[in-house]
Amino acid sequence: MTFDPKSDSADVAVIGAGGAGLLAGISAARAGAKTVLYERMKTAAKKVAISGGGRCNFTNTLDARRFVQLFGDKHSARLGTSLRAFSNRDVIAMLAQYGVEGQLEKNYRLYTKSGRGNDVVNALVSEFQKAGGVLVTQARVSSIQRDAATGHYMLAGKFGDDEEHRHARTIVVCTGGLSYPVTGSTGDGYAWARGIGHQVTALRPALVGLTVEESWTKLLQGLAWEDAACSLWAMPPPGSSVPPGKALCVERAEILFTHFGISGPAILDVSNTFVQCGLPRALLTIDFFPNITREQMDQQILDRAKQFPSRTPPNALEGMMPTRLMEHLERILGPDATVAMCRLPKTARAKILDMLKRTALTVKGTRGMEYGEVTAGGIDWEKLDATTLESLLSPGLFFAGEILDLTGRCGGFNLQAAFSTGFLAGKKAAQRAKDERATTAAQGHRDTTN
Repeated sequence: MTFDPKSDSADVAVIGAGGAGLLAGISAARAGAKTVLYERMKTAAKKVAISGGGRCNFTNTLDARRFVQLFGDKHSARLGTSLRAFSNRDVIAMLAQYGVEGQLEKNYRLYTKSGRGNDVVNALVSEFQKAGGVLVTQARVSSIQRDAATGHYMLAGKFGDDEEHRHARTIVVCTGGLSYPVTGSTGDGYAWARGIGHQVTALRPALVGLTVEESWTKLLQGLAWEDAACSLWAMPPPGSSVPPGKALCVERAEILFTHFGISGPAILDVSNTFVQCGLPRALLTIDFFPNITREQMDQQILDRAKQFPSRTPPNALEGMMPTRLMEHLERILGPDATVAMCRLPKTARAKILDMLKRTALTVKGTRGMEYGEVTAGGIDWEKLDATTLESLLSPGLFFAGEILDLTGRCGGFNLQAAFSTGFLAGKKAAQRAKDERATTAAQGHRDTTN
């Protein structure tokens, strides 16, 4: 059921055509609601298209219980109703209708088999339009207001070249966070939420590269290590090299050395903990060989020494690490890098072990909101109904996706959360609009018969 949003009031107006917005539009339109989706950019879901390095890790294969357990946010349990409304199986089935298949990687992550994130976006846009929804791009909504008499909403803004007002019975706000502003996320929805009394928790970059004090990481720029265990610690007290207590988190995945410090999937997950803890500085330790103990690694080095007693450490350990990492080891060893393995001091062997099993870096910050994949923090859950995602302060107003105070780890968690919360919000918004139409019709019937 299509309609013209210029002249006709919508049942459901969705603001923001990202992952959450597209699914909100799909579920609302499927329910028979007159649905319009407003997107400020020229195309929908730019952030979805470029996620996962352009390959789009659109979901994962975890069941709902395990998904919530691994999500990585204190509010993850609030996803229960949304995941039941639209699960990872539903995402996979919907995309499959448009020939978009998933490729399983790294235990449970699903990337597009084609390697093109745009395939996901095109499929979702097609499904929305097939359901009868209207997509309006280059539409900048500047404000939303609720009419106390009718309970309906008015959207003010610029739609194409025209400054005008649009009307809707219900609204689903899916404007995203502040991260990656070039994709259209500018935080407009936070201001609207605050305007009606919602609290917005502190907004910080998440899933973001970490900056470090040590300059040697720049010499390894571009070097990736496929499987490392990365532990984040509170900084040791002055004069001590031992961090207090246990690790704040331990993440195991690929790492990447960069010009600003360090990144990669393991580091992006570590960054969430760093940001949540609010520490000005922290200690990061890297285990390049997490499958073996320090004692086993020491024995491997001793075995190489017996096998190649006259070789220098770089030559004896050839094949254990890439050339550039070996060059870093040489810098650490200094003069001992030229000593034959049979004469290598125990202190030098300890340095090799420390580098391979416990490289230490001092984290001084993140790369910032501009480069964060998602935004930590958002609309507080206290005044939201988690079973519908409707505002408890303004009936008919719903929120979904990254704008919520809900931030997951790498691995398809954030996109699935966006899809699921969007679908639930759109469905409930359509139901509220339908109920209002029925109430209005009944009232009109009573008026004509009295």
